[in-house]
Amino acid sequence: MSKKISPEDLTKIIQPGSRIFIGTGCSEPTILTSQLVSHKHHFTDCEILHFLTLSDNKFFDSEEPSPFRHQALFVGKSIRQAVNEGKADYIPISLSDIPKLVKSGRLRIDVALLQVSPPGKFGFCSLGINVDINHTVFACAKIVIAQINPLMPRTSGDSFVPFADIDYYVEHEAPLLEFSYPPPDKVTEKISSYCARLIENGSTLQLGIGAIPNAVLRHLGDKSDLAIFSEVLSDSVIDLIESGNVNCRQNIHPHVMISFVIGTKRLYDYVNGNPFIEFHPVSRINNLANIAANSKMVSINAALSVCLTGQINSDSIGAHFYSGVGGQLDFTRGAALSEGGKPIICLPSLTKDGQKSRIVATLEPGSGVVVPRSDVHYVVTEWGVAYLHGKCIRERVMLMIGIAHPKFRMELLEEAKRLHFTYADQMLPQTKDGVVVVYPEKFEWHFTARDQTPVFFRPVKPTDERMLQELYYELDQDDRKLRFFSPKSTFPHQETQATVNVDYESVFVLVGLVGTAEQQKIVSIGSYYLDRSLNQAEVAFTVTKQYRNQGLTRFILAKLIDVAREKGVAGFTGEVLKINEAMLHILRTLPYKIYFESEEDYLLFQFHFDQRKTDFA
Repeated sequence: MSKKISPEDLTKIIQPGSRIFIGTGCSEPTILTSQLVSHKHHFTDCEILHFLTLSDNKFFDSEEPSPFRHQALFVGKSIRQAVNEGKADYIPISLSDIPKLVKSGRLRIDVALLQVSPPGKFGFCSLGINVDINHTVFACAKIVIAQINPLMPRTSGDSFVPFADIDYYVEHEAPLLEFSYPPPDKVTEKISSYCARLIENGSTLQLGIGAIPNAVLRHLGDKSDLAIFSEVLSDSVIDLIESGNVNCRQNIHPHVMISFVIGTKRLYDYVNGNPFIEFHPVSRINNLANIAANSKMVSINAALSVCLTGQINSDSIGAHFYSGVGGQLDFTRGAALSEGGKPIICLPSLTKDGQKSRIVATLEPGSGVVVPRSDVHYVVTEWGVAYLHGKCIRERVMLMIGIAHPKFRMELLEEAKRLHFTYADQMLPQTKDGVVVVYPEKFEWHFTARDQTPVFFRPVKPTDERMLQELYYELDQDDRKLRFFSPKSTFPHQETQATVNVDYESVFVLVGLVGTAEQQKIVSIGSYYLDRSLNQAEVAFTVTKQYRNQGLTRFILAKLIDVAREKGVAGFTGEVLKINEAMLHILRTLPYKIYFESEEDYLLFQFHFDQRKTDFA
């Protein structure tokens, strides 16, 4: 038979019992795969092997079942129902392991159906937009049948294969399959904005498949010197490259390094002959050592559900298979090993119908743990960021409850108590009516101390309890007397948790933190306690010795005043020891008329926000 064939010749070439690999994603050679569907009864006892299939080919027909069986390395939309009905099989496996499985012969490939560009003047075709495992399959398959398509881009990197090694080919020009994500909704935008906050200048990015990882790219316009080392890319990356945000200057690779793209014609045209974007097999891209070698490697991947202790389920809804392992574990571990790396898992807090929490006490029976709790670092929902790595179960549980949807937080806490994950008396911030209070994110500020140390001020959270205890225990006896008017020696859980579980209305507490999420500590705290009968609030402050005379107390007092005025509080009162000259100086230099009343060794003070010093000039 001639090397050049017609699509109908597949029935003559493929023998019964063969294992047939289909090219991945948007590079599927549909002129060939459509023959598998239209002539299905010629392929008796064959296995069809997929990684990610996006075409509309109807491989499954309940009226007329196919005589071949499917093996999915990743459960996409087109095969999901068949897998869960027992009509197709799923192999749960990390993307990095697939090439080894193929090369070893354990996953034998008899026939590979691929799509490539026409050969160049030196006799090499390009695998184009999908090198991933296609490159390994091309080298290992007994028979390679290719659709040669002039519209397939010739991409840079390790995308080239010898035309001479193609056993049969069909010449067929047709537009490549296209894929686009829907416009991001408010939840997706919020989650992606939180993820973007974690990305530093000079970071290297991996973005998994999913609407949220894709949307993160929209929020990186203020970042610089970014690089990309990722299995997959979508259209969103083009603007970042053209604007110079992605330039790879600070990474070991001077080019964007990927395995495949799924997108539109705009993206396919952009990668065509573009030397800045290199395509490489997953054997290189998903290699743990290669991932870890990148600078500030940030992996961003989606999950279906996460339990309170941090187990990540990404491939099934209970026992119902939904997607696959892919490269999530590869990049989670690789990013963790990278200098300054950050593995991020993101998900909405609720299911699409809004009826169930995707933060769960324990994973639903049958759920697949793709990333074990020991490997998890950052988990992000639209309610915030939880950093879990190195945390005990009790700390993890409280952090995860803090990013769950508020309407499920008490339920999750009660279940956590039943499982003995938390203190039996653990509290959550609530109103008098028992409604869980939402953390007021708008009251967050970045401050630079006089010695240029960055300090992050924000409202206190229930998860700050241990950090607050550490702050108090760091104070010496004189400091404790200044703060508590007595030489307190202990700060037990029962007392401290009341300080961190506030309603942000009658009680408002601001903390100043230094360090990153991995190693953060409270260095200052300011609070007010509202007396509703007088509409005045009593204020108190503490700053660790190392951070005094840096402007922290003045800043936190100014912000507490801003918060109180916004909430309609009339003024502040408080007590200050006569020997606390620093605090007295801050009070006396406020723009308000201050009233002092002397007691034994301390002064009572009071001021109203509507009585400024200029009013009494």
